[in-house]
Amino acid sequence: MKKFATIALAAALIAAPALAQTAPPTDTVKAVVEKGVTMEVMGQAGDIEYKTDGTFSGFDGQFEGKYKTDGNKLCITVEAFGIVDQCTEYPDGKKPGDTFEISSDMGPLKVTIRS
Repeated sequence: MKKFATIALAAALIAAPALAQTAPPTDTVKAVVEKGVTMEVMGQAGDIEYKTDGTFSGFDGQFEGKYKTDGNKLCITVEAFGIVDQCTEYPDGKKPGDTFEISSDMGPLKVTIRS
C-alpha cells in the first residue's frame, strides 16, 4: 500500500505541470485583452479594460476582477458577484473594430473589439 501511495504521489507531481499549462491566446482573445471591448449586456453598453497584470474593470468601474486566457477562452473572476473562473469562448479570426456575439448565462452578448 505504501508503494502505491508513493507511485500515485509521483504521478501527480509529474502531471501537475502539464495540467497547469494553458494554451497561448488566439488572435481574437489577444486583441480583446490588448484593446479592450465595448460589450452590450441586456441592452446596456459599457467598456471593459484589461490590464497586463491580469486584472480588468468595466462599465465605468461598476465591476472589477481578474482574468486569464486559455487559447480561445477568456476566463474571469469577479469575487463581488460570486463569479469564479468563468470561461467564455471567443470566435477565431476577429480583430480590432469587429463586432460579434458570444454566449453567456444571460443570453447572447454583443462584443466590439475597440480599435
